[in-house]
Amino acid sequence: MTTVGDELARYRAILKRDKRYDGKFYFAKTTGVYCRASCPALHPREQRYTFFDTVSQAKASGYRACMRCHPDALQTDLSLEILDKIDAGVINDSGVHGLADLLHISERHLRRVVHDATGTSPTNINQVRRLTAAKRLLVQTKLPIIDVAFRAGFSSLRQFNDVFKHAFSVSPGQLRKASRHSTKDTSTTLALGKLSGRLLGRVSLKQLSS
Repeated sequence: MTTVGDELARYRAILKRDKRYDGKFYFAKTTGVYCRASCPALHPREQRYTFFDTVSQAKASGYRACMRCHPDALQTDLSLEILDKIDAGVINDSGVHGLADLLHISERHLRRVVHDATGTSPTNINQVRRLTAAKRLLVQTKLPIIDVAFRAGFSSLRQFNDVFKHAFSVSPGQLRKASRHSTKDTSTTLALGKLSGRLLGRVSLKQLSS
């Protein structure tokens, strides 16, 4: 819900054409188009606007994208920036709220953007990222399992073991042992496929692990 204070801040951002607010909100005019905050078009001070948090909300309300500022390109840019930050381990260090603060958006808005782009949550994406990294380290290196856990972003060995076994139905040690006997562990591959399908929806595991 947008408060009066938020609305005033948005009006100021529009009048100043403040690029820092691009992708943080969108506004629609009586002309039937929606814009980004820094849109170069003239904006009468007395005009009232309708505000939206996402492109999909503006489109669902019947507005079309402004041909001058192309606000529809921003949603993709923001979602990619969020996914890049998740891939860099920001959620491991600061949580979803910390990631939202880093990007100067609300946690609710962040979750909505990620869900619109991927069909799942930031937490689920981060979980698959950690498990994918852990699996790679177990199979391709001789690092001790505790080192694998911390490098993959888990906070403790116990947490790593519990999450890994729940996802793959084998322990990290069992997976490593199996990988030494076969370069193509069919059961592990199937487990990873089931995990990605359950957690990620439309997000490809290849995209997250590349």
